[in-house]
Amino acid sequence: MDSTRKNHKSAFTNLSKIYSNPLFILTIITVGITAYLLEVQMKIGVPYWDVFNYLNNALYFAGMGKGSVLYLPPVIPFLTSLFFKAGYVSLNAIFILDSILFIIGVIGLYLLLNQRFNEIQSLTGSLIFISFPVVLAWAVTGGIDIPGVSFSIWAIYLTVLGIKKNPKYLYFVIPLTMLAFLTRYTAGLIILPVLFYSLINIREIQKIKKVVIGILLELIVLVSGFLYVYMHLGTISSFYSLLANVLTSTSKGLGDVAYNPNNWYYLQSIPNYISLSPFSGTYQQLLNPSTGFPSILAYLIILAASMGIIFYIYRIIDVKYKNKLNLQNKYTIVKIILLTILIFGAIFTFNSTEYLLSEIFLFGTCFLLYNLLKNPDTKNIDLDIMIFLWFGAYFIFQSNLGIKVDRYFITMAPALAYFIILGLSEFIDKIKPKIKNKDLKSWGIYSIIALIFLSSATVTYIGHTPKKTFTMDIGEASNWIKGHDPDYNNKIIYSDYPPAVSWYLKKGTMGGFPRFYKNPDDFSNALLNKNADYYIDSLSEPKLNIKGYQIIKNFGNVAVYKKT
Repeated sequence: MDSTRKNHKSAFTNLSKIYSNPLFILTIITVGITAYLLEVQMKIGVPYWDVFNYLNNALYFAGMGKGSVLYLPPVIPFLTSLFFKAGYVSLNAIFILDSILFIIGVIGLYLLLNQRFNEIQSLTGSLIFISFPVVLAWAVTGGIDIPGVSFSIWAIYLTVLGIKKNPKYLYFVIPLTMLAFLTRYTAGLIILPVLFYSLINIREIQKIKKVVIGILLELIVLVSGFLYVYMHLGTISSFYSLLANVLTSTSKGLGDVAYNPNNWYYLQSIPNYISLSPFSGTYQQLLNPSTGFPSILAYLIILAASMGIIFYIYRIIDVKYKNKLNLQNKYTIVKIILLTILIFGAIFTFNSTEYLLSEIFLFGTCFLLYNLLKNPDTKNIDLDIMIFLWFGAYFIFQSNLGIKVDRYFITMAPALAYFIILGLSEFIDKIKPKIKNKDLKSWGIYSIIALIFLSSATVTYIGHTPKKTFTMDIGEASNWIKGHDPDYNNKIIYSDYPPAVSWYLKKGTMGGFPRFYKNPDDFSNALLNKNADYYIDSLSEPKLNIKGYQIIKNFGNVAVYKKT
């Protein structure tokens, strides 16, 4: 009888420990939020152009279609094709895939934060990340931004784990980095913080020769596999051209609707990325927070976190250089001069087309900064500077591209969450002596902050979400054509949103864009010269009067034109 009671008590104790575990709590919250986001996304449909390209490429990988733009990152289309091969050919498949990878990314972020902060701080930081409007809005949309950053988070986490605890984890870093790169090409920049952290801690890596040989073999296999796949797809030259344009910043995006020459765009929009106000607005404000208005919460968090980071910087400098003789050391003086030169170099080259120089200066700045500030009493300075390099590398890269959209900031979002929780933890430590309640001191404040963020983000998401996106109307128009014209497979169809029409009709659709022509007559002549049977317009407002074609059906803002 006593042994039975003991077993029940032991089981209850173990269960209580699981339920009180912050990682368990985070997982439950993340799964719950993601399930709600997934349900909403399935109702409102695909929010933007590229997702349809990934879906069409998934059809190609599943052997069900020709694909749209095969030089695009292949990981998400390939993984989505597995759903198709299993018989689930639906655009919901890519939403589900994004949902899974989002949950994995959030768990990875918690584990990474827990290398620097305590459990409740790591939980709060992860929930702040989830609550960012730019993250919440894009979490399950079928895009590649969240999956790319999820793989990046795990690459960083395993780098830290491999150096600090067990070098075996390092064998997973290169495959994850390659996976991140092939999920979203710009995610390849994560190699900079990985390389930085490895170099400054190289003496801590156990069995370093064995690790280096193993990683080199991995690189050879992965690069060979990468080249084989792209050569098989016949897109290797397109990929190289794309990469060259990006690396040299020669592709400025003039004429693109997302063209923006403001290099401070992302920095200026940070309050919007943290929290939006008011609670109601348009879906576009949710997808592109910079078009909305930041909430008071955003400014309060920025103020508190900034003050905390200032306290932190002052403290580590004070600890390192409490003895003024350290500053008078000639080697220290030389390092400070070099650091100043590198910082100015990074600033002056920031606006240049060859932004790679700015990246090099930033890398050197971080390396020298670590050398100047490392101290036994500031053991986490290596992790802090690595995360700063993560943010800085992507900030320089994305800011210098001519095309700027808010979802590109997602690559910087984990680093932003890291520094917010770093600043808040330092700020809270300063005000703790004035707090009498023990629970409030230990976990209460962080719980309140997390709840405020989650509540604000959830209400804002609900208030900005429509019943459906216009791409659902494209789906209805495409399905109508199937019934209206049984011979549609043999007809030439043009659209100003061709990837969507191609997906719904499961046939190739040509692109026709009125904005590229001086007047509707020129556009009409172009369609007639191409012998287009149908033209599906989703973006023009008001609808064009296209000679030789008449509107035969409307679905919301989508019009179906047929050749007369």
